[in-house]
Formats: sequence, structure tokens, C-alpha cells
Amino acid sequence: MAVRIALSVCILFTLLTLSVADIKLIKNHNGDDPTNPEPCLRTCGGSTGYGKTTWTGSGGYLQTTIDISKCGFVDTPIVTTSLNGRYSHWYQVGMSSPRDMTKSSFGITVVGEALTAWYPGTDTKISLAYADDYKWNINWIALGFTC
Repeated sequence: MAVRIALSVCILFTLLTLSVADIKLIKNHNGDDPTNPEPCLRTCGGSTGYGKTTWTGSGGYLQTTIDISKCGFVDTPIVTTSLNGRYSHWYQVGMSSPRDMTKSSFGITVVGEALTAWYPGTDTKISLAYADDYKWNINWIALGFTC
């Protein structure tokens, strides 16, 4: 009996969650009105992994490519990103600027520290060791169509 009640509560919770979710895409990646049907709209997210990101680059910039093919998008989605880590990730330039976006991947290039009023300059050039030591990774959320 307890299992039946727990299963009923689980099903009810799932139905309520599905009925409350309301996702609407106003403009697509190109700034146009979407032509795909709304039931095909999907939000998909992930991370390259705390300390597990494969960075490339040198001379003060780093790059990585993020695979989003498991999301099943049929066209280029809208992507939002952030750089996470243990230290010094909060003022890097490029961390929230996806490039070379497709329906299955996008790239991020981090070009170094931003000059700010509270931190006016630095001689530090970011490197592979720097990113690995501070366990930098990219968190991302994508919104796009699957049909």
C-alpha cells in the first residue's frame, strides 16, 4: 500500500511539474520569429566538469569546445555560459561569449583578465596550468528546438 501511495504521489508531482513549466522562445538564434512548433522547444544544460575541462591555447588565451549534441537540437540554439572555478575566474574576458555555435557544439575563448577599477592591471597571462590549477570549467544552458 505504501508503495502504491508513493508511486501515486510521484506521478502527481510529475504531472504538476509538467503542467506548470512554460517555456517560450520569442526570437531564435538569428533574431527571427521561430517557425518550429512550441512542443519541440527544449532547455538543455550542462558543464564541462569542475577540473575536467580540456583547454587548449597559449600566450594568454585559452579555448575549449563544448559538445551539446546530446540535446538533440535541429538548429542552432540560444546558449548562455559562465566560467566556474576555484579562483580568478570572475574577471576573465570571453567567458560568457560563445563562438562558432552549431546545433551540436560551441566554443569559448578566454582571453585573460579584465582591467577594472579595483584591479587596474596584471602581468599574469592565463595558461593551461592556470586553468587546470584553478579547475576552471564552463557551465552552460541552451534553448532550442528538437523538431
